[in-house]
Amino acid sequence: MGLILVAASSGCGPARQTFLECAQHDVVLASTAPRAIEVLASHSPDLLVSEIRLGPFNGLYLVIRHQESHPRMRAILIDQTYDRVLNRDAQRYGATYLSEPIDDATLLAHVSRSLSGAPKRRWPRKQLAGELIAEVQQRSARVLDLSYGGLRLEIPDTTEFSGRFPVVFPGRGVAIQARAVWTQPAAPGAMWCGAERFEADPTTETEWRHLVDTVQR
Repeated sequence: MGLILVAASSGCGPARQTFLECAQHDVVLASTAPRAIEVLASHSPDLLVSEIRLGPFNGLYLVIRHQESHPRMRAILIDQTYDRVLNRDAQRYGATYLSEPIDDATLLAHVSRSLSGAPKRRWPRKQLAGELIAEVQQRSARVLDLSYGGLRLEIPDTTEFSGRFPVVFPGRGVAIQARAVWTQPAAPGAMWCGAERFEADPTTETEWRHLVDTVQR
């Protein structure tokens, strides 16, 4: 099944988490938008189920903010009452817009439809069992997740870079060539970078796959 992030500031959040878990989904619950952003920095959900009203934030903000870092993530936005403008905006960003009341069967049908229509990843991302540090252009970078095809990094400065660059994993005997696909500001003074593997050397390929398999959660 899929990994679902439920973002809900109302009392419906825990109930929806339990219901979706009973439907055999892996679910992470965030009761605030800042907490949802923290989860999205370390997880790669297949689906975001978010209330529109998240305190001073709007659930659609989560969709817009993470379009580049989570391009395959589908989204369902739930509003207390129907709003034609929000419905239009949600559709513009590829999200499903629903308004209360929503029963469990209806929500599950939309969840199943969203997950079945999600593009399949060529290489599933691996969540890390512990901290993994890489060296990128003489900078230490924290690995957020990785796959056979690439990785996502948090770099502790905001100097933009692009093109091809080496990624070295000190103490593990692994070094790869990568290419930046996207960059995005993260915490103050930091930057996220999504990168794909560039070379296809057989020896490096074996070493890289072994690293990916040994650090997964």
